Amino acid sequence: MGYKDLHLEPFDEATLSKLEIFEDYAEAWIPPFVMSGIQQIHIFDLFAGPGYDVNGIAGSPIRILKKIVDHLGNILNKKTQITLHLNEFEPNKSDQKKFEMLKENCKNFVDEHEKFKYCLELKFYNKDAGSLLNELLPIMKNYPSLVFLDQNGIKFISDQYLSELEKLNTTDFLFFGSSSYFKRFGMTDEFQNVLKFSKKELNEIEWANIHRVIVDKLRESLSLDSQLKLHPFSIKKGANIYGIIFGASHPLAVDKFLYISWKKNKQNGEANFDIDDDTSKRQTDLFDNEKLTKIEKFKKELEEKIVEGSITNNKEALQFTYETGNSRQIANKYLRMLKKDGIIDYEGRTPGITYDNVFKKKNIVNYKV
Repeated sequence: MGYKDLHLEPFDEATLSKLEIFEDYAEAWIPPFVMSGIQQIHIFDLFAGPGYDVNGIAGSPIRILKKIVDHLGNILNKKTQITLHLNEFEPNKSDQKKFEMLKENCKNFVDEHEKFKYCLELKFYNKDAGSLLNELLPIMKNYPSLVFLDQNGIKFISDQYLSELEKLNTTDFLFFGSSSYFKRFGMTDEFQNVLKFSKKELNEIEWANIHRVIVDKLRESLSLDSQLKLHPFSIKKGANIYGIIFGASHPLAVDKFLYISWKKNKQNGEANFDIDDDTSKRQTDLFDNEKLTKIEKFKKELEEKIVEGSITNNKEALQFTYETGNSRQIANKYLRMLKKDGIIDYEGRTPGITYDNVFKKKNIVNYKV
């Protein structure tokens, strides 16, 4: 596959969906480190682009800068230093126009905010992203870091890079890739070197599910004691399926990403389209069995696990919610209903399925059948 110039045309709907999730996650990621008094944090955008599309719509680097502006008061009060690492490189081009535009656009934005000089450092790179990632890994290992990797970097989900990202306990990453290309070109050397699929596997994958399957495949490649959690968000663009792969080791990071993804799509929290055809699930199949939506299936499994005793408290319920990529708000609401109906019981008014209750306050709520 050749290098694709993403900025010759206006951002399409799929790109905007990706950018909005990147932006929302940056918005959620910055405050906890700042308010906890962390003195130095780093954000890496290794496929930054020129900063804007041809219509002046902000790309990821400008959106990140805007989020830093939103929290500038607290950043200054807490004396947090932020380093924003921006890379743009056009292979096989002697004239790196996008890189020059990136520097100009970001510096112009920074110049409009005088107080940036007290808390922000911009670092620009014009390098192959693979080599640059290896170069920057020591920083990611030593400081809280947020890493954005875009679709031209498909190689970053290979073992070579994922194993390194897996080791970074305070680094969250969002990778955006052209997932449906695996179904089309998955048997070529280029794709086999990244992720090995058999021809049978590729033939059997439903088109809409390709991004999910890729993430499942990546989970299988993680070490048994890995703390890294991976979650997909599929994005449909015409006949193609793209997707974000979110990765983090800390449960708060997972909580924030799932909140953002469910806010993006209250039907499944996993795609910008009806990935499971849930709108038709109210119909019955040939055997008169009700087809369950993703939310209905989650509620059913959650209830069954509590009744059978494999989930006994809010910590286990929250972990199950995270693992299945579901919404803690839906879990809380459903368990309240189960208590009202007399199916389960617990002390207090709430089933306690929140990050703060479980991991911060360590307030364990036990469930009884």
